[in-house]
Amino acid sequence: MAQPKQNLRERKRELVLSLDASRLRLVEGSADLRKRLSPIHIASSYLRRHPLQIFGATSIGVALLTWLLIPRGRARDQKLPKSPSRRLAGWIIVLLKGSIRNWLFTRVMDYLRTKQSETDSLLGP
Repeated sequence: MAQPKQNLRERKRELVLSLDASRLRLVEGSADLRKRLSPIHIASSYLRRHPLQIFGATSIGVALLTWLLIPRGRARDQKLPKSPSRRLAGWIIVLLKGSIRNWLFTRVMDYLRTKQSETDSLLGP
């Protein structure tokens, strides 16, 4: 009579351990899936896989923005002198474009450096 109870306890213990292992696998899989589906991870992985396309799209965007924000030139003989307010607005646009571009590049580079250091630490020595 003691033997079947002992077998039953061992079986229950095995089942509990198996359920715990399954729960841990589910939690790890869920965390991994949540990480892979985050917008930041999607964007960074796309940036790593397609750097030339991102660079081209950014360059085209900057060229389009420049074309839209800078007024078209007139013929040389019809060119009117610029007023001080128009010159100031032009300088502000030029400064803003450069500073925004630098800010974006530093943010992207810092982000990619942290991602690279995370992957390096995961891979080990």
